[in-house]
Amino acid sequence: MAGRKARVTAPPHEQEASILRAAAVEFTETGVRQANMDTIAAGAGVSRSTLYRRFPSKDNLLVALANATFERGMGEIENAVRGLTPADAMVEAFSHGAQMVSNDPLLRRMVLEDNEIRGLTASLSGLFIDMVTARVAGTMRESGATMPDDDLRRAMEISVRLV
Repeated sequence: MAGRKARVTAPPHEQEASILRAAAVEFTETGVRQANMDTIAAGAGVSRSTLYRRFPSKDNLLVALANATFERGMGEIENAVRGLTPADAMVEAFSHGAQMVSNDPLLRRMVLEDNEIRGLTASLSGLFIDMVTARVAGTMRESGATMPDDDLRRAMEISVRLV
């Protein structure tokens, strides 16, 4: 069977990480509508069937990539504000978040440029805002913020929406 591809033996979590990296490149370069799942599979070094076994549709892949991007971004913000006073942490979190959206090609495309991505994730946008708000509010609380929870949450939501 000379024409058959060698079987990929990487563990599933490594395959998924490779797929997400390849999807980030493809979505950044071509956008969601033009993204090609075969190109993503090839970029990840997996077969088309492996890609679809891990992510049954382009939408599933996009949501997984958005979640991974969210986790990475929140981790960066949390590290950037660690040890700062609440006021300084707020300024740093806002600034860092705005810089990430501006400087990261995938984030810029997801948040600012690609209407298709925003269209696909519109139903999740409220949930996304809530998730980011909760994480940032928690980070501010860890930095020593003392305002009541509801006030802190409202202030953080305004900041998240501005970013």
